[in-house]
Amino acid sequence: MFINPISVILGVGAGLLFLGIYFYFFDRWQKARRAQTLLRYDFDRLDGTAFEKFVAELLTRRGYRVRHTGKSGDLGVDLIAEKGNHRFAVQVKRQSQPVSRHAISDAVAGKAHYGCNAAMVVTNNIFSQGAHELARSNGCKLVDRNVLADWLLEIRS
Repeated sequence: MFINPISVILGVGAGLLFLGIYFYFFDRWQKARRAQTLLRYDFDRLDGTAFEKFVAELLTRRGYRVRHTGKSGDLGVDLIAEKGNHRFAVQVKRQSQPVSRHAISDAVAGKAHYGCNAAMVVTNNIFSQGAHELARSNGCKLVDRNVLADWLLEIRS
């Protein structure tokens, strides 16, 4: 039996083209869902304290046990979130600009003080490149506005 190589190449090419189109439209659909969710919850209008409470409630609904550390002298950690073997030192940043590496430094430094084994920084915005690099090298989980939207969609489902 002879298989024409041109037919195979055309078949594979058509399959790849289909997958490319599928993923393009899937990505657009996901971005539209996130945008609708972000508009619905509009957490950009919350002040810092209200955003911190919003994040605590969201973590609780995702199965974490959450406690506030208090305001003054919190050493860069706003919440302690526990789930399974993970105990996160959580820094919550409600900002109008991308979050810098300093927030990651604070969360990582406060981790030991609160007896945590992981650090997380949550923001209503995005993270700077330096923040991503520092988080990656320290194992700090970053939660930006897109991840928050995904969490909200997950809870609604």
